[in-house]
Amino acid sequence: MPIGLAPTARSVFASHDIDHAALDGAPLFDLPFNPGVKIRGYSAINQPNCQVIIEDFMPGDEFWWTFAHDEIQYALAGEMEVEVYMPPLYSEVERATIRAGTVYSYPVGARKYVKVTSDVPFRHICFCPPSPDYPFPTLDQLNSATKQE
Repeated sequence: MPIGLAPTARSVFASHDIDHAALDGAPLFDLPFNPGVKIRGYSAINQPNCQVIIEDFMPGDEFWWTFAHDEIQYALAGEMEVEVYMPPLYSEVERATIRAGTVYSYPVGARKYVKVTSDVPFRHICFCPPSPDYPFPTLDQLNSATKQE
């Protein structure tokens, strides 16, 4: 049982070099609550203070998502149109075109509608504080699966 000023598990230093080739070869999986929408990604860092995920949305895909935590993202490649419906009543709507080099954030409870408009995957980094511990594979797991094939 932790004691003192930090009642939860502490994070440690971590660094990660994004492996674009590994992500390009990663298997697609179903985006929850969005039948027919496939994504791919991996968990680059997963510490109590933040999970960092490298993720692709596929060209032409459209979907809805609701955030159970605050999230900050940075676009690496591709383009998407996004509509963000703000809580608590979802009557306030923000619209944006997100391209490589854009940093953007979603507040807890926000609901978004995404349309990928590029002909390449929309690749981005998700910073999810504190870690929701999403079940993405790690880079080591992706590389191990590739070696076993």
